[in-house]
Amino acid sequence: MESSAHMKRFSFVTVIIGVLLLAASPGSVIAGARPAQQGGGVEIKALSPNSSEQGGTGFVLSVVGKNFTSASTVLWNGSSLPTKFVSSMLITAQITSGELAKAGPDVVTVIDPGGGTSNGLKFEVPCVVAQPAPAAAQTRAQVGAYYFDGWSGPLTNFHFDGLPFGAYQGRQPISGWQDKNVCAVERQLAWAHNFGVDFFVFDWYWKAELHESSDNLDSALEIMHGLADRHGMQYAILYVDGPPFDVSAADWPEAVSQWVGYMKDPAYMRVNGKPVFFVIDVGEMFQIFGSDSGVRKALEQFREAAREQGLPGVYVVGGFGIPDGTLGQKTLTQGFEIAKADGYDATAFYNYPFAPHAINGELPFSTLVEAGYWTWNQAKGFGVLPFIPTAMAGWDPRPWDEVEPKTGDLMWYSRTPAEVANFVQDAIQWANANSQVRPEAAPAPPLVLIEAWNEFGERSHMLPTVDDGFSYGDAIGQMLLKKPE
Repeated sequence: MESSAHMKRFSFVTVIIGVLLLAASPGSVIAGARPAQQGGGVEIKALSPNSSEQGGTGFVLSVVGKNFTSASTVLWNGSSLPTKFVSSMLITAQITSGELAKAGPDVVTVIDPGGGTSNGLKFEVPCVVAQPAPAAAQTRAQVGAYYFDGWSGPLTNFHFDGLPFGAYQGRQPISGWQDKNVCAVERQLAWAHNFGVDFFVFDWYWKAELHESSDNLDSALEIMHGLADRHGMQYAILYVDGPPFDVSAADWPEAVSQWVGYMKDPAYMRVNGKPVFFVIDVGEMFQIFGSDSGVRKALEQFREAAREQGLPGVYVVGGFGIPDGTLGQKTLTQGFEIAKADGYDATAFYNYPFAPHAINGELPFSTLVEAGYWTWNQAKGFGVLPFIPTAMAGWDPRPWDEVEPKTGDLMWYSRTPAEVANFVQDAIQWANANSQVRPEAAPAPPLVLIEAWNEFGERSHMLPTVDDGFSYGDAIGQMLLKKPE
C-alpha cells in the first residue's frame, strides 16, 4: 500500500485495522514438447499472463525460468517472437492480437544457441472459466474477501519481490502472477464464487499512477467494473488512506465522484440497501480533515453526492490501528470512539497479524485465531457501532522480509485449509451469537470478511496457487455448505 513492498503493509497492516478447474496448471509441461537440455539448458517455469480471451489485444508476455541469455528467443507455437532479455531468470516477448485471434491452447517455448530448446508451457486461448459449483449458491453468510490490487506491474516490480524468482515461487496463482487482463480477473471471480465468496473488497489508491509508475493499482477493479459477466460476484471499495495516497480536502469531491460512479453499478455491494464503502484508517481521515466535525462533513458530502445520483446514501465502514502494531494494548476503545464521533456507520478491521509478545519465527495458527477473537470482542465490548468480523487466511511475509517495526522480528503463522475454514466459520458463528452488533439484522445472513483473497506476498490468501491448488477455497466452500451446528 506504500511505494515499496516492505512499507506497503506496515503503514496499515502491522496495526490492527481492519470448483471446478477446467484449465491446466500454468506449470504443465506440454506432451511431446522437446525437453530442456540438462545442466545449462534453458527451462521455463511460469508464464505471465498464462491465458487470454480469444480476440484479445496484444500484451507483453513474461517468461520465468532459468539459464536465459541475451541470445534466448521466445517461440509461440514454434514461431519466434521479438524477445527482450531481462535476466537469466526472465525474458519477455511481445504478443500481438494476431496470436490471439484463433483458439488454442498455444505452446510457448524458448530456444537458446547454447542451451537448446526448453520445455513447453501451455497458454490458454480462449479463457477457460470454471462453471458454477454448489458453494456459489450458499446462503449461510454474506462473505467478502479483501483484494489487493497490486499485481499489475512487470515482474521486476517490487510487489513481486521474493516470489517469481525467489524461494516462494509456489505461491504463483494458477491464474498467473499478474492479474491485469480480463481473463485472469474472470477466472478469479468464478473461482471465488465457487468457494462461497459473495463479493470482493478492492483496495483503492488515490492517484496511484503518480507514485507507482509501472503499476495501475486499480486495474482489477477497473476490469471487473467493465465486465458484462461478473460470474455472480459483487464488489466494494476499500479506500487506502495514508501517505502518499491520502485524498486531501480539496481533492475530496473528485474522489467522491469516482466512488459514486462505481456505486451506480448494480453489482456494487450494498448493506442495509446502501452501497458500502470501507476506509482503512479512521485516524488518518482525522489527520486529513483536522477534526471530528471535518470528517463528519466530508462523509456527509459523500452521502449527499450519492443521493444526488439516485442512490440512498452510503454505508461507511471504518477501520483503524493501534500505535505499536501489536496486540499488547488493553483496549481498542479509542479507535471505536473516533469512528463513532466522526460519523461512520460501522467498523471492521483489515487484519491483526501480531501476537501479544515479540517472536522471531513461526507461530501456530491458533495464535492468529486468538488475535481475531480479541479484536471481535473489543468491538462487542464497545457495543455502540455495528461491526463486521474479519477472519485472516494466514500471515507469512517472508518473501518481503517484513518485520515487526519495534523489535525487528520476522514472524509468520503456520496454516492448513481446515484451520482457515474453521476460522471463517468462527467469524460466522460469532456474528450470529452477537446480533446486537450486526450491521444487518436476521433473517439476513451475517456479514463476514476474509483477509484476503490474494495477499500471496504475505500468504494471507485463498486464491488457487501452484503449491496449494484449490485446497483453501474448497475447504471454505465445503464449510459453508454444511448445516450450522
